[in-house]
Amino acid sequence: MQSEVSALNRRICRLALLSAALLLGVQAHAATCRGPQALEAKLKSHPDSATWVALGNYYGEHNQFDCAATAFRSAVRLSPKSAQVNYLLGLALFQSDHEDQAIQPLRKSLALDSSPLKPHLLLGYAYSHLHHLPEAEEQWRAALRIDPASDVARHELSRTLVGEQKYGEEIQYLRDQKLDDPLAIDLSIAYAAAGDLNEAIAVIRKAMETSDSVPLSTNLVALYVKAERDDEAEKAAQKAYAAHPDDFTAQITYMKTLVVNGDWGPAQPLGKKLLEEKPHDFDVLYTNGVLERQQGQYEAARDHLREAATSRRQMANLNYNLGVALARLHDTSGAIEQLRSAIALGDKDPEAHFELANALRAAGQTDEARQEMLRYQQVVRDQQNRTLAVSKASEADADLEKGDLQAAIALYREAVQAFPKDTMIGYKLALALDKANQIDDERAALQQVITTDPTFAAAQYQLGYLDSRAGNNAAAEEHFRYAVQAAPAYVDAWISLAATLGMESKLPEAQQAVRIALRIDPKNSQAQELSHELGQPAQKQQSQN
Repeated sequence: MQSEVSALNRRICRLALLSAALLLGVQAHAATCRGPQALEAKLKSHPDSATWVALGNYYGEHNQFDCAATAFRSAVRLSPKSAQVNYLLGLALFQSDHEDQAIQPLRKSLALDSSPLKPHLLLGYAYSHLHHLPEAEEQWRAALRIDPASDVARHELSRTLVGEQKYGEEIQYLRDQKLDDPLAIDLSIAYAAAGDLNEAIAVIRKAMETSDSVPLSTNLVALYVKAERDDEAEKAAQKAYAAHPDDFTAQITYMKTLVVNGDWGPAQPLGKKLLEEKPHDFDVLYTNGVLERQQGQYEAARDHLREAATSRRQMANLNYNLGVALARLHDTSGAIEQLRSAIALGDKDPEAHFELANALRAAGQTDEARQEMLRYQQVVRDQQNRTLAVSKASEADADLEKGDLQAAIALYREAVQAFPKDTMIGYKLALALDKANQIDDERAALQQVITTDPTFAAAQYQLGYLDSRAGNNAAAEEHFRYAVQAAPAYVDAWISLAATLGMESKLPEAQQAVRIALRIDPKNSQAQELSHELGQPAQKQQSQN
């Protein structure tokens, strides 16, 4: 009897607490939010879940999202197991810029019913806004399982994979899809990040066969610049500017290519026009500052470049041009500061060292000026040697094409000796030595390449191949791992890594590696065959058990 009384007391307490909470909810709501009189009256007499939902919907329709969240919270207290009510609370919290608070009711909504599409999409957006990209990716994939045709989920999954730097998965995901402009740009970003600029350019060019959008053309220009194809970059930018003369992005992109290529004639009127329209824009200030510095208008260049430098963006060429302008205006200390910043940010032009040496000399810092002049001379020698190396390598390419392997090897050796830092020439030498079956020399050439650049994926792969052929699986595995880390879309490297891991009896890792290869290229016959072979031991073991 006593236990029954205690249970009854607990139930009465719970009901009392619930009634108090509902009363407080009504009072808190009334203090800050006002809805239609009919709903307000109904809340006072009978505050049920449906009325709170109706009121929340009213506030949502009138963009009063904080009030909507308050109403839906009260609805959730009355209907905690309603997936829809939890979703509406998450929606109101998201719309009121409380993405972190929206997570819990959205997750609860999906725990109650995971079949609707919208909660997955909204939860994906919430995670994306909070930069929780793996969790966002999970929601986009879940949404696509519900509706494979969802454009929102397709685009957001693509964007998320790029954000997570899962470039191989992004390439595999988009490779065979029909691409609109944003998806084409995402795919080009993935190819470029994976080290395949030519394929990145090809993706954008194909997309531009049916679209002349400014985002596509801007992306193409950026890829051309990255590939050091400056003339093609300017032509692409000029074409976009001609098609969209009033578009600011098209205008400034064209202006940048004119400045890069030193086409001062068309750059002058365009630069003046942009300054009148957007006098405080970073790119407008920067490009005009460079143009003015080149034309000897040092005060204008100083003022524009200084204002550009107040932004958070760092750019070596901005510091260099500002440093030169300050030097010409006899602001020696300012010039030294800017020129040092340019070099620290990676300016490889020997003129940066030359200008810094002159500024140091003008400031009476003769020892430092002498050291800087020595650096200038070394950079000049490096450039000359690189020019010589490229010339020798071009001759070697021609000999190789004609079938004169030994002449090509000799010229590649001369090119590498002239400029050992050029890893591509070193790699070409290694491949030529491989054809000549000079394996020890090939290994030495490849080792020099990865010593200079450990992220040179093809060289790491080739060294792995040599180690594998020599029976050194541990060393081969290490090089193959370096290769896939540097180039996540490198299918052959994933296949070789999987095969090596299989030979080392690391079966789960081998299977994972070949699965990645198949995600990148599902039709790859080598990967398919290896996957089958790696699956056999597991199947046999299961049958024995």
